[in-house]
Amino acid sequence: MTNTLAERLKTRPCFGVSCRLTRTTDIAAMLRDCGYDWMFLDLEHGPLSMDQITQTALAGVEAGVTPLVRMADAAPGQIHRVLSNGAMGIIVPHVDDPETAAAVARQCRFPPLGERSVPGIIPQLGYMPRTFADAAKLLDPVTMCAVMIESRAAVAAVDEIASVEGIDILFVGASDLTFQLGKPSAYGDPEVVDAMQKVAEAAQRHGKISGFGGVADATMARRYIDMGMHFVLAGNDQTMFLQGARARLAALTGNT
Repeated sequence: MTNTLAERLKTRPCFGVSCRLTRTTDIAAMLRDCGYDWMFLDLEHGPLSMDQITQTALAGVEAGVTPLVRMADAAPGQIHRVLSNGAMGIIVPHVDDPETAAAVARQCRFPPLGERSVPGIIPQLGYMPRTFADAAKLLDPVTMCAVMIESRAAVAAVDEIASVEGIDILFVGASDLTFQLGKPSAYGDPEVVDAMQKVAEAAQRHGKISGFGGVADATMARRYIDMGMHFVLAGNDQTMFLQGARARLAALTGNT
């Protein structure tokens, strides 16, 4: 088993979409055919049920659009649940220190590498008979662990966080970060740009991937991509639908 996202991130930026509005599994193949690499399924702010997240994640596995679930917090139980039911990785918000990062990383790998609980079945591996030992060997290398850098404290500790074994991605929640820095939605403010640079450099020093979400302006987003932040949340399905629908109506009516 391979994680196509992990392989692609070695050579180029990879783009994802937050699936907030969509309630059917068609979204996975649609994102694949639009050229996206991963999907963001949200338990922190999103409205989808666990069943909808599970079905969408499994569709993502089949389509080759890597499904990652943002957790509500760092609690182990919910992390184990999503990883047992389709997710190929997690994104944990509000990780401000290396101790929390290490605790999160341990939940993503089976013993002896970590503390991930052994489930009754792992549907993302298909339904051929296999031992749990074999399943663990397949899943440990391809399960992705991302922690969100969203505060002044997290930026100050980012080098220590990046050094934690088992953390794959440093993901900046840019909207929360701007508020935490006292610069709401000022994604190009020098202090915000400096924070993003620190995250990108820490990731590079420790052989990790960095990325961001929440930056709508494409020019600003490209600036961060050029820093080496290659794990990019391009937007969400709801906003994309509204933008496309408005643009289409404007084209038909001549109202711009």
